[in-house]
Amino acid sequence: MSRSDEHDEQEIVARMQQQMSVLDDAYEPVNIPSLASLEAQVRERRQVRRRANRIEMIMFWLVGLFVIAFGVLLFHSAPALYLGIQALSLGAAIAVVAIRTGRRRKETRHE
Repeated sequence: MSRSDEHDEQEIVARMQQQMSVLDDAYEPVNIPSLASLEAQVRERRQVRRRANRIEMIMFWLVGLFVIAFGVLLFHSAPALYLGIQALSLGAAIAVVAIRTGRRRKETRHE
């Protein structure tokens, strides 16, 4: 590099630094949270998530118990109706699986 190139480069660097200091003065620094406050937020979110998971699990068990109780009640009061619902559910599940596998085969053929 020649002296003029070095001088131009230094001049450009000096102007850039001057402009950067102008930008730094124009904008106030953003408050960066401390490590302790970030850890506190993480702890709080974990507690909230844990509480929500616990409530969700309790609701799952309650709904499951109601479904089982309804099934047992239906089986004891009307066994034919219970077995009919079971057969319809099995037939619907088989039909859904058959339809989905048929669609997947059609999609792979077109590619």
